[in-house]
Amino acid sequence: MEFTEFVKELGYNISFEAISEPRTKGVVLRVIVNRSKDASDLLITHPDSKITTFQIDFPNYITYSVVYDDYTVWNDDQIFEGESFRIYKKSNYLDYVQKEFRLQDKNVKHYSLACFEHHIDIISEYKPIITEIFL
Repeated sequence: MEFTEFVKELGYNISFEAISEPRTKGVVLRVIVNRSKDASDLLITHPDSKITTFQIDFPNYITYSVVYDDYTVWNDDQIFEGESFRIYKKSNYLDYVQKEFRLQDKNVKHYSLACFEHHIDIISEYKPIITEIFL
């Protein structure tokens, strides 16, 4: 599945499950998230919970950041598409990475996951691949 498909979805909440660098063929960064329309399902799982788990694989990345939600600050100057799954058109993080790592002439994207208690930002030249998994 394409990340852009998830950007278009509205009304879902996601929670951060795991992040790893498996360094396997075609995958150097892996993020696992849970998704539900009901945020309480993400906090307390029970037999009736309607949770879907996704594995998000990046073939490569430049940098990533995971920030606990209490320390995130809303910035009206940033421009992005999506709710929980986001692609930024303009962000301070993207500006910083492009400037500090001299990437102004590269086609890099700022992908973001606005999770229930975390905010995950990934800067990459490559599109991630999303797969539904069963834990």
